[in-house]
Amino acid sequence: MRKYFVAVLFCVLQIGLKTAELPSVCPEIVSKRSWNASRPVGIDYLILPVKNIVIHHTDSKECLTKEDCATLLQSIQNLHIGHMDFHDIGYNFLIGGDGRVYEGAGWHKVGAHTKGYNSRSLGIAFIGDYSSKLPSTNMIEAGKSLLKCGLEIGEIHLNYVAFGARKVGATGNRPSGELKTWPNCSYLLCYLAYILMGH
Repeated sequence: MRKYFVAVLFCVLQIGLKTAELPSVCPEIVSKRSWNASRPVGIDYLILPVKNIVIHHTDSKECLTKEDCATLLQSIQNLHIGHMDFHDIGYNFLIGGDGRVYEGAGWHKVGAHTKGYNSRSLGIAFIGDYSSKLPSTNMIEAGKSLLKCGLEIGEIHLNYVAFGARKVGATGNRPSGELKTWPNCSYLLCYLAYILMGH
């Protein structure tokens, strides 16, 4: 029993260190507390490091300031918990038009973004509707920085694969084409995502 307790304590301390001391490659990550998130209804943990990264868009209006993004995130979280019966906001991270990364479910937690992949992937969503245009350059760079950060802190597997979600009304054509240029986007998977999303 004591060994089990020590192992759990070690894991908790490691998780705390990872979130408290992020390396310089990490982008600014706006915490859930900073955007006044509600407490999650429940939490499940991922097995690390994660090998799949699923890129989405929120299919909503865009936000260009920290205040507007906070309001929009609260609305998305309320929708996900109150009407979709998720434990929390579905995405692990969201990227605003202000170029900031916003904590959703966060590192090492199971999200609710891609049926069949939630327990083995991180979901990253660009805030806005990108079915006919690309997210801004600063949003795309923030997404790439977030992936570098995840690699650096051991949340993301060195051989991860990034791909676009295929979900009617929830993933646009343009981000999936952009994905083909991202590191670790398997050519086959990214090409399929690009084709399947109607491009």
